[in-house]
Amino acid sequence: MVADKERKRALSVLPQVPRRKGLDTVTAVTTTASLARQRRRGVALEDAIHDAVFAELSEVGYAAFTIEAVAARAKTGKASIYRRWDTKQDLVLDAFVARFGGPDDIVCELLLDADAATRDVLVRLATRICQLSDEAGEVMRAVACESTRDPELAAAVEQKVYRPKHAAIVALLQRGVDRGEVRPEAVCGVYADVLPSMLTYRMVLNNQPVTERDATEIVDNVLMPLIATRRV
Repeated sequence: MVADKERKRALSVLPQVPRRKGLDTVTAVTTTASLARQRRRGVALEDAIHDAVFAELSEVGYAAFTIEAVAARAKTGKASIYRRWDTKQDLVLDAFVARFGGPDDIVCELLLDADAATRDVLVRLATRICQLSDEAGEVMRAVACESTRDPELAAAVEQKVYRPKHAAIVALLQRGVDRGEVRPEAVCGVYADVLPSMLTYRMVLNNQPVTERDATEIVDNVLMPLIATRRV
């Protein structure tokens, strides 16, 4: 009896080793819960991917941009991205449009004010473009510069950005003709390109900030004298 008591006392002071099976179970449950918290679907996942696109472009530029890096930043798999976008060109442009709206969407939104004069809508459009440059200037410069060397990217920009923008501004000018504010011969591509070209040259190519005052002066002193039915 004495020996048994001494043996039990000795065992009680030894360090307790946790049961491995139980520890593995707890670890597995914890890991599964953690992954469940990180797993996102639908809009939440797409927002995370778009955020990752902007972060990656700002950090490494378009040339070094990869789907793998975006997936890592968004904490998702490449398969989740490729199910939604076939190429990195599609991903980048869709991220931009999803975040800021397409050029045609922006113009259509401005035209909801049926009483606004053509000059006022153009000023608002120029101001909106300036705001986009402030928010996504690095992305815009990266895409613009790389599109001169990447034919596939250039084609994607043409289809998803330039053509909708061009058509939307032409429609805006036609609205001005209908209101008696714009010359009919000004409803063409040359005049539609004036405002975005001047803004893009300063903001994207020269990396110069353009204020709302600058945008207003471009509309009042350059564009309106070219298109107006009378001297403004």
